Amino acid sequence: MFAAGTETSSTTTEWAMAEMMLHPHMKKKAQDELNSVVGPERLVQETDIPNLPYLQAFVKEVFRMHPPGPLSIPRESTQATELLGYKLPAKTRLILNVYAIHRDPSMYTNPDVFDPDRFMEHPEVSAVSGFDSFQLLPFGFGRRMCPAYKLGNLMVTLLLAHLLHSFEWLFSDGEDLEHFDMGEANFALTVCRRTPLRLVAKPKAPAFLYETK
Repeated sequence: MFAAGTETSSTTTEWAMAEMMLHPHMKKKAQDELNSVVGPERLVQETDIPNLPYLQAFVKEVFRMHPPGPLSIPRESTQATELLGYKLPAKTRLILNVYAIHRDPSMYTNPDVFDPDRFMEHPEVSAVSGFDSFQLLPFGFGRRMCPAYKLGNLMVTLLLAHLLHSFEWLFSDGEDLEHFDMGEANFALTVCRRTPLRLVAKPKAPAFLYETK
């Protein structure tokens, strides 16, 4: 439970920061939104999230392009059934390719292009609506979807908001936009970056916000 709940969130946040660095205009747009909603004198709060539509759309696009689990946990049918002309006996094991669903050209225009604006135009598509929508399934779907789907969505969004609001991010020595590696590591339960993300954080909020009490 702890591994599934922490590794997936940290990996997704790492992909989110990588996409921000790869698309500096998106990073600026998200930071401008945070500055206008939150301002410079306080930290981001959970209650701010509903007022950050672009940041939410960006996180949805990260979930679409980099789902925490590209293949679903195996399911097993309890009885024989027929689906799309296929006869499936009882105890048939089914694994869904979430990665492929998220890049289905019949569902998404230019599915291999990272574009948060697609969710600005369709805000009704949600990463946590696994009961009534099947366009975006980072947490699975149905009664056996991830039990912490709301927490996972919130933690990724809130962590990303804090990172963007409190710091300016720069490439580390030897890296730049032209040579930025966005390759994926060998397949595992989750898909991580081929090379760990290394960035330089430059504080941009007032000093008192960084103090621990």
